[in-house]
Amino acid sequence: MTILIIIGIIIFLGSIGKKKPSPPPKKNYYDPAKKQQIKVTSILVENNLKNSIKIETEPVLKVESKDDSIIDVGSQSTIIEPDYGLNSKVPYWSHAYVYSYSEINYATAQQKKFYQYFKDSFLKGEYLELEGNTNYAFILLFDLLNEFDKHKNVTQLESFVEILGNHYPKTKTYGVNFLIKKMQEVGDTEGVARLREDHYDYQYSQVSYSTFEWRNKYKKKLDLVKEETGILDKIWFSTNNFVSIEYCCIEVIKLYLQTIKRISQTYSEDDTTIENEFEEIADVIVRKHYRFRKGSNNYNYGMKTCENELYTNIFKYCENTIRELYGHKRKIKIDLYITTPEARAEFETKILNKVSEIHSELISGIALPDETTEIVLNSLNTTRWKIKFEQMTSEYNSSPSKFVQKVIELGALNKENPSVENVFFEASKFISKYDKESALTLYLHYLYHDLKSATFDNKQLTKTIQKSLFKNSEQIESFENIVSAYIENKDFEKALSSVSQVYAVKRKKIQLDKTLIKEVQEQHSGTVELLNEYLQDENEVVENKAEMINEEIEIKVVQNNEQASISIYLNDFPFKPIHTSALEIFVKNNFSMLQSEFEDFAKSKGAFKNQLIESINEMCYEILDDVLIEEDEDYYTIDNNYYQKLLA
Repeated sequence: MTILIIIGIIIFLGSIGKKKPSPPPKKNYYDPAKKQQIKVTSILVENNLKNSIKIETEPVLKVESKDDSIIDVGSQSTIIEPDYGLNSKVPYWSHAYVYSYSEINYATAQQKKFYQYFKDSFLKGEYLELEGNTNYAFILLFDLLNEFDKHKNVTQLESFVEILGNHYPKTKTYGVNFLIKKMQEVGDTEGVARLREDHYDYQYSQVSYSTFEWRNKYKKKLDLVKEETGILDKIWFSTNNFVSIEYCCIEVIKLYLQTIKRISQTYSEDDTTIENEFEEIADVIVRKHYRFRKGSNNYNYGMKTCENELYTNIFKYCENTIRELYGHKRKIKIDLYITTPEARAEFETKILNKVSEIHSELISGIALPDETTEIVLNSLNTTRWKIKFEQMTSEYNSSPSKFVQKVIELGALNKENPSVENVFFEASKFISKYDKESALTLYLHYLYHDLKSATFDNKQLTKTIQKSLFKNSEQIESFENIVSAYIENKDFEKALSSVSQVYAVKRKKIQLDKTLIKEVQEQHSGTVELLNEYLQDENEVVENKAEMINEEIEIKVVQNNEQASISIYLNDFPFKPIHTSALEIFVKNNFSMLQSEFEDFAKSKGAFKNQLIESINEMCYEILDDVLIEEDEDYYTIDNNYYQKLLA
């Protein structure tokens, strides 16, 4: 017993001075600041000061995946649980506006470590759930933009921006904006045109539209029930020129809700549900396109995101249906950014084809635009009036007065359209074949709007039309006097009421006494012969004058306005009349016009469209450091900001 006690004492004394090895500290990605009041650095700190601060992060040399649970970071092994990125394991980062990559300087050490892990995962095709901490995604966006400045690979940057926007939607509008700027820097005009076409109507700005406010607004306005609000909550909304018009947006939402209801009924008839079908479609997309392993965290997150995208694309399809019905020519892009044939086939056959069939049945019940909406739509699409005008001409029923009234009504719906005068000019040309007075009346309406527009075009009716309207120089002179008087006194109603005088018969009755004539002839036979010679000469003069009228007739309209000759453009731009005329028609068409229409304009000026475009761009390039007129699919477009730089 004594021996055992002695041995125990020896062992105890031997352990004195030695510390028990402590277990390795657990990697905790909770941010302590989440439980404390966070002092947010002022966003008003000057950018130069921010950029001067160096980022101090632990160097990460290599990231190697050993298995699903262990990540090698440099020489250290950090144990990451299989469900990393879920269950609140992202370091909390209080929301703040991120203006550049240098914002990482204000992050904590844990936030910086997580960001590096987040970036490495993203580059490997793994997209983590950020649990609302969007600062990480925006930092990555600026990081990718900075790296582009080194490698200049546009395709790679576009791919990254697209993927980032799909998985972290709040970065999408900003990402496209920055991508366009980078493309402009390297001269990728085709890429810029493509992006602007795909995202034409979306208003990319530094202030994002509140989806929450949008949903609440229309939930109340449409008095939606719980089931309907749930369907509306599934989409991610981005405003644009079309749905910013309240009337249009209401009709799109109504069609969207009806479409989802009909799709659900269709699936129910096949003994399934819309939830099950959308889940199957999302499963194919997530596995075949994104190649996520079923059951993994990426797969689960991808499924949720993809299902919401399916609803969002149905909403976009509904918007395009309303756009087409309302004659709004530009459509938004419907795409899940999937390229795998099997995944795309699922999306098209199970959703798009069904939606198309449903809309063919529902379209007759969609309300047409009211007067206010018509005016706004016509201001956005300057050639939209042609749809109704073509309908009016095809249905013309030999009633000039009714046609004139309809044209005036169409003009009223285009009062905010900068090209409204073209409505009356085309109408004057059409009705000239049926009624001369109506043609002159509508031509006066054209002049009225043309004189009020930014530039006075003074379009002339064709010589053929003018010859059909005026049979002699007296009629031409009469109409010219009416126009001149209107330009001077601006009394439009008086000018309209005077049109009928152009065709009024102007003749005097002369009664001749044959007996007296015979007596005069006998007494003054010599004088008569001289008179006959004189009359013959006069007839020749009249005939020559008639020939001159047949050769050329022109309505001369002169605007007494000294300012009309003053250029609105800076003297730095050596524009000729043909160049200013080209720019003016762009202004009248909201800085976008069909290439075919511009080609017609160029031909009317005796020029080729490509040469005219190139000459204008060359004159502007030195000051703008970019092309002014860009080719955009079937259109030529001008950036409004660039145009403003041309003005004096």
